[in-house]
Amino acid sequence: MPEFLTSTPFLVVTGVVILLLLIAFVASRYHVAGANEALIVAGSRGAKVRDERGQVVASPGDKGVKVVVGGGTFVRPLLDRVGKLKLTARQIGVQLTDAVTSQGIKVQVQGVATFKIGRDVESLRNAAERFLDAKPEQVDSIVKNVLEGSLRSIVGTLTIEELIRDRQKLLQQVQDAAKGDLATSGLQIDAFTIQSFSDESNYIELLGQQSVATVSRDARMAKASTDQEAAVREAEAQQIKINAARDVSLREAETRTQVQAAQARADQAGPLAQAEATQEVVRKQTELAQLEAERKEKELLSTTVKPAAADAQAVIARAEGAKRARIASAEADAETTRLEGGAEAQIVLTKGEAEAKALAMRADAYKQFNEAAIIQTVLAALPDIVRAAAEPMSHIDSLTVMSADGASDIVRNATRAMIESTTAIKGLTGLDVPNLVGGALGRGFGERLRTGEGNGDATTESAVGRISEIAGQGLTAMKSQAAHDA
Repeated sequence: MPEFLTSTPFLVVTGVVILLLLIAFVASRYHVAGANEALIVAGSRGAKVRDERGQVVASPGDKGVKVVVGGGTFVRPLLDRVGKLKLTARQIGVQLTDAVTSQGIKVQVQGVATFKIGRDVESLRNAAERFLDAKPEQVDSIVKNVLEGSLRSIVGTLTIEELIRDRQKLLQQVQDAAKGDLATSGLQIDAFTIQSFSDESNYIELLGQQSVATVSRDARMAKASTDQEAAVREAEAQQIKINAARDVSLREAETRTQVQAAQARADQAGPLAQAEATQEVVRKQTELAQLEAERKEKELLSTTVKPAAADAQAVIARAEGAKRARIASAEADAETTRLEGGAEAQIVLTKGEAEAKALAMRADAYKQFNEAAIIQTVLAALPDIVRAAAEPMSHIDSLTVMSADGASDIVRNATRAMIESTTAIKGLTGLDVPNLVGGALGRGFGERLRTGEGNGDATTESAVGRISEIAGQGLTAMKSQAAHDA
């Protein structure tokens, strides 16, 4: 082997060359994604995506495709294949020439849409599957077809007035309808605008003319309102000028009045001062007279009113004393009367109690009486009864008997009076005297005593004799009474 192959310089140069070749090889196999690119590495295990801060975000799902955004990756020779997707936004034109509205009117719609590939792993993987080797025109055609189809379907649900009046609503509905179809291809709409609407029947132009007429009318009305407001403002300004002139005149008149009033006050200052001085003198004199009247009032009070009040007080005191004396005397008399009445009442009460006791004892004794005792009592009372019955005859001055029987007729009359008196006794006391006597002497005697008839038996004669005796006593009593009255 040649010596230079083993020399140090040769080994060093060889090592450097090998190192450079190795670095060149590694550099050729390491790919870096640009800011608007995504690396799609087929044959790799897993996917890697970096977010805005450079952090690696793991990609779930496809293990045979690795997606790298905002970073770099080493591509193994013979094992991996690398491709790039442009993430820049792209713009396409959208045009409909025969879209039919809900009114059945054909319209032409022109618009512009801006779209791009989504930066999320799912969108990048879907876009890589469909557009990794496709030309940009193919992607534009797909997006255009999706948007035109969605736009056509939305236009069919709206009127021309709604299309013109609320374009933002139309755009939002189109994007919502196309969003799902574009997402399956990893695409998303950044912006979508409608540039113009047109129709073959000039419906939109007529609407424009109507709008122009409305605007013109509104403009005229606004101008008229402005002119009216200007006239009102001018009138108000004129009124303000008039009010200002009036205020100036009023202030001038007020100033003149104040000057004249000041002059009048100055002219009246002398007489006013004199009048005030006179008024002060009168006031002082009035105060002096008032003080004099108060002095006289006090003098009258001390010389007349107070003595009179003292006398009146003395009279009142004397009257009060007399009244108290009379009250005490009346109270003493009342007490005396009360005591005397109590004593008399006690006497009457004692007497009544004694009489009540006597009556009670007499009643008890009467309860013990038999028929004989009752008859004896009744017979004892008969003279008084006959005397009372004959008392009216005592008032007769002279008595002439017109009868052949003479005095015996008087006895019979007395007997008849006694019989009538027994009837009265029965009505007053309930005692049937003939029955009582008849019960003792025989029922027939009592009946004859009631009727005044006799049968001439001894018992009857005895009773008649007793009765005649009683009648004689009655007649004697009548004669005595008549003699006394004469």
